[in-house]
Amino acid sequence: MKGIFFCIVLFAFQQLQSQPQWYEGSLVLSDCKVLVGKISLEQKHDLVLYANGDTRIVYPAHKIKSIYYYDNVKNINRRYISIKKDDGIRSSYHLFELVVAGDLSVIRRKKEPSLSIQNEPMDFNYFVYLNDEIIALKKFRRKVFPRLQYDHRLNEYISFNNLSGDRAVDAIRIIEYYNQLLKANEPLAKN
Repeated sequence: MKGIFFCIVLFAFQQLQSQPQWYEGSLVLSDCKVLVGKISLEQKHDLVLYANGDTRIVYPAHKIKSIYYYDNVKNINRRYISIKKDDGIRSSYHLFELVVAGDLSVIRRKKEPSLSIQNEPMDFNYFVYLNDEIIALKKFRRKVFPRLQYDHRLNEYISFNNLSGDRAVDAIRIIEYYNQLLKANEPLAKN
């Protein structure tokens, strides 16, 4: 009996996930054309469903530059970007949510398989996007931090706030501060 109940719950869950969620937003295509209307993101398949009036079009990630919409459930504006990944044999485009924008960005993708309908922070894999390279956020201290051009202010910020590049939350705070320093157009010199 428990097995039958579990199968029914699993089937209902799959049906819920297969129903597209629509948001009012805009879609910037790779040719920089902007489309405004209803958007449904299918990140698992790197597709965007676009609707405006009677028009319904499916756009694959390689035709997309960015996506913007307001998530009224979480009360935040969301932005996605399409990034080309080369694995040496072939290249493909994937949609990533932009968490922190700047010269050093933090992006994320939903883990597969994910049993959560809600978008909780632990349901995602996080990455640093630097110079067209995607690096796992958990490798920030070893692979990203040594490549940054910084001065004493970044070290003081890290020390004062007791931050560690090994913790994802701290790495994101370091990246945000680093981007603020760059945005201030002040010269940074590595010690």
